[in-house]
Amino acid sequence: MTALYLMRVRGFAKVTLIEREDGLLKRASYHNQARVHNGYHYPRSFVTAFRSRVNLPRFLRDYPDVVVRDFTKLYAIARNNSKVTAKQFERFCQGIEASLQPASEELSRLFDERLIEAVYLTEEYAFNSAVLAAEVSRELDAVGVELRFKSRVTAIRGETGGLGVDVVDEAGGQEEMHCRYLFNCTYSGLNQYGGDFPGTATRLRHEITEMALVEMPPELRNLGVTVMDGPFFSMMPFPARGLHTLSHVRYTPHLNWEDANGT
Repeated sequence: MTALYLMRVRGFAKVTLIEREDGLLKRASYHNQARVHNGYHYPRSFVTAFRSRVNLPRFLRDYPDVVVRDFTKLYAIARNNSKVTAKQFERFCQGIEASLQPASEELSRLFDERLIEAVYLTEEYAFNSAVLAAEVSRELDAVGVELRFKSRVTAIRGETGGLGVDVVDEAGGQEEMHCRYLFNCTYSGLNQYGGDFPGTATRLRHEITEMALVEMPPELRNLGVTVMDGPFFSMMPFPARGLHTLSHVRYTPHLNWEDANGT
């Protein structure tokens, strides 16, 4: 999106996009939940929730063929250990103007009332990352962005009038590129660059996480569920594979470490 903006709006003559994978949207954009946020997920961060509400219509407008809406999305509030009660969740959704209705008796019966205080019907969607990658690829091609796949930046140096950038490809080939501007659009490995880049002052934690992909029984195939139980449990459609993801904020991460140079 940054590359498209630079070409379309700022009038850059040439933009090169360096991507470590062999195609677009193959890392976090694919491996994360395919959730298009509408604010419900953030009852303890009004600003984040409100931004999600504001940006959702824009995403629906720009990429309508990517969005999957043909499933029922439920949010459930746990009776124990949840950091938000049913009443608090209702007030929060009213504050961000997000649609919220009590779930039907048929849907509510899917939950154990001893453990779940309330179940709500919401308006939340999923996206197909494979379709999105294809659409974005066509957009980049149309404006002439150069794509360098299977490549990564290893060092950044200041030069007169711009920057020198060392790029390594998958086969080990090295190239020195020169540019006026460099935009780092990653959020992983920010402290791994050589040259004049000193790393970030922020102590960044990395995690290895596991998203389970599950083929749902017919009764649950058209259903998405998020349970607020302190951390979150979610069962969400994953349209790129025709499956569902199962995840829990407490159990999905297996290992974490602090991002330091050389680690």
